[in-house]
Amino acid sequence: MAGGYRYLDHVTDAYIEAYGDSMEEAFSYAAKGTINVMFKISEIRGKSKLEFEVDGHDYSELLFNWLERILLLIAIDNKVMSNFEIKISKLESKYQLTALTMTESIDLSKHGYRTEIKGVTYHEMEVLQEGYLNKVRFILDL
Repeated sequence: MAGGYRYLDHVTDAYIEAYGDSMEEAFSYAAKGTINVMFKISEIRGKSKLEFEVDGHDYSELLFNWLERILLLIAIDNKVMSNFEIKISKLESKYQLTALTMTESIDLSKHGYRTEIKGVTYHEMEVLQEGYLNKVRFILDL
């Protein structure tokens, strides 16, 4: 099964489900779904290589920190990205995610602007491993 993401019904916020054959693929699609809330992800063509790491004590904290880092790259560094190579490692007391992506500066005439994301929430966050399917669900505060 190929990975992807979809938007679930929610009254006021963005409720996203991302999935894949691996937890790395699910996390990658979680980031894509998040970015696509704000910009037309199909118009993003990264030009500059960026590698970074985030960690968390469990998959939920790792997902929260991962999405927060993506939002910080957008808000502070004025960068967008659309594709990710991710590796998740289990260290002694935490999980570590290493990401490689290609970024470009935000250009509203090219990328558009859909809506502002105030932040990621833990409310209703789920990280599921169902057989070969890895799935994450989370809410973005708009």
